[in-house]
Parts: sequence; C-alpha cells; structure tokens
Amino acid sequence: MRRLATRIGKNGVLRVISQQTRCQVENKELAVGRFAELLREALKQLPIRKKTRVSKGAKHRRLEEKKQRGLLKGERSKKVPVED
Repeated sequence: MRRLATRIGKNGVLRVISQQTRCQVENKELAVGRFAELLREALKQLPIRKKTRVSKGAKHRRLEEKKQRGLLKGERSKKVPVED
C-alpha cells in the first residue's frame, strides 16, 4: 500500500487506465498487464540499506584538501602594497 500510495485514490482503489489503442478490449488487456506489473514491483523485497561511515583517512584527506584550497584562495585575495 505504501509503495502504491500515489496511485491509490481516497476510496482505496488502485486505478489503472490505458488509451494506447482504439480498441476497448485491447486497452483493458494492456491495463490488466500494467496492473499486474505494478503489483509485482510493489511486492518486491528491497535490500536492507546498511549504514556506512567515512574512513578516517578519507576524512583527513578531504580536510587537508579544503585547507589547501582555502590557503590558495587566501593568497589570491591578498593585496600587494604598491609603493610610489
């Protein structure tokens, strides 16, 4: 129900329509096929997400890179005094 919440109406009915062909029977068959596919996808078990952490080395490298970038930008913005 949760996965199909956007497709289920207030009255609890899952509505699937098809207007691909001009034939009502063919559209009904297509709609039934789509309905079955929606249910199949909604009932699939999703893999459980495992939490991970950033390694200390990666965190250290990222912070060092940020420091270097900050120093570079700081050097660019420093004004050199001009003596006349």
